Amino acid sequence: MTTLKYIRPLFRFLNCSSTLTSQRFIHIERRKDHVRLIDKHDTMDFHYIWLRHNCPAIGKSIHPKTGERVVDCAEIPSNIEPEQVEFVDSEKKLKITWSKDHTSSFDLSYLLANAYGKNRIEAKKPQGKVDDIEIVYNKDQYDAYIRSCSERLKKFGLVIVRKRSLDTEEIIKDFLPCGASVVETHFGRIEDLRTDNITNEHTDQLGYTDAAINLHTDQPFIADPPGMQLLQCIRRADTGGANTLVNAAHAAVYLREIDPNAYYLLTTVPIHFHRKQKQFTSLHVGPIIQTEGDEIKQIRHSYFTLAPFNFPFWLTTAYYDAYRKYASILYDPQCQYRVTLNSGDFVMYDNFKMLHARDSFTGPRHLRGIYFRQTDVWKKLAKFDKEK
Repeated sequence: MTTLKYIRPLFRFLNCSSTLTSQRFIHIERRKDHVRLIDKHDTMDFHYIWLRHNCPAIGKSIHPKTGERVVDCAEIPSNIEPEQVEFVDSEKKLKITWSKDHTSSFDLSYLLANAYGKNRIEAKKPQGKVDDIEIVYNKDQYDAYIRSCSERLKKFGLVIVRKRSLDTEEIIKDFLPCGASVVETHFGRIEDLRTDNITNEHTDQLGYTDAAINLHTDQPFIADPPGMQLLQCIRRADTGGANTLVNAAHAAVYLREIDPNAYYLLTTVPIHFHRKQKQFTSLHVGPIIQTEGDEIKQIRHSYFTLAPFNFPFWLTTAYYDAYRKYASILYDPQCQYRVTLNSGDFVMYDNFKMLHARDSFTGPRHLRGIYFRQTDVWKKLAKFDKEK
């Protein structure tokens, strides 16, 4: 028993060592600020500045007697690029030529052991194409309709369904498993979003006016906002009233790619979301972008419920810059879905990922808003996915 205790870790070590030394990279791609090594199954990305900083060359980077680094990374230009990158020594080493009198030679086992950019998926700017998310309801193909909703909600975070029904309760049943109920809020069970509302409570807010409303998530001022929202059109406006939606989670990943500092501030600095109405108040404190490791878990974004920022003086303008940088992606028309709902249409979206907005309008526009728990919706949709 004692012997096995030590043999098992040894086997794991030998197996790991074998992986580090046996893997062969067969292709090199040079990028603007980094190099990508590619084999049949994996990729590894290394910034040029990282490679220069960790150069093992004796004399140029490492002291010949002490083996210590002699170059401070502050001395290395941030835009450094090599003259040549190639595999050598039967593809066991990566040779980088910085200049005619300076080369670096890295063992692939060293790069594998320090692969901070392994199998990295490059974030691209979100693309909002309405054709991707729009379907037309067919009562004779109900199961296909539900599966189509599921596929689009998973991939894009939203779905638009044309010509479904004016029967709100019928649509609710499409997304609720047996025994589940919609999420009631301080407005009530179902919101009637119209200027002459007499059915809901606490209507002293923008949704019950004809004013334009910019991009936001719903209920960010409570601890546990509803995860899904459905907006059903009962009557479209005479003019205006179009909706805009954008996948803020995808935008956040893209922000991380192009401006890590802005992303860091928006994921770590808490702000106050404070809803203050005549007879209702609620406060939540947290960052705009909530993460778990590298995963975006939830976006809270609501310009009209933001309390005054109360940061240290040195942080305030930096935070505004980060907020503005994120907004520049969210408000880019290329990233947005622009839709006008007609009577009987609805849009359903993930309230943890999507922001939505509305143009100002004229006429008796009437939409109904219904909130769902994500667990309920996915449970109902999973039933149809299994029957596919």
